[in-house]
Amino acid sequence: MDYDKNYIETSYTSEELNERFIKDFSKFRRENNLTQTLLSKYSNVPREKIARIELGMHSPSIKSLLQILGPIGYTIKIEKVQDKKSDKK
Repeated sequence: MDYDKNYIETSYTSEELNERFIKDFSKFRRENNLTQTLLSKYSNVPREKIARIELGMHSPSIKSLLQILGPIGYTIKIEKVQDKKSDKK
C-alpha cells in the first residue's frame, strides 16, 4: 500500500498550529460573549484551566475540549490545514 499518497506536507509547524488554536479558542469565547467564568460555569471546567489554555500554559485533551464546548452547543472537528500562502488569517 502506498501510504505516501495520503501524506500532504503543510507549511505550518505543530507549534504554529497550536498558537492558531489558542487564538481561535480565545476569539471564539469573546465573540460569543462568554467570560472565562461563565464558560467555566456552563462546562464545569475550572476557570483557571480555561485561562491556562488561553495563555498557552495548558494543552487540553480532546476530552477536555469536548467538556468545555459541548454544554454550549459546539464540538471540534478535523479539517485540512490551508497553505500559508492562501491562508487569510
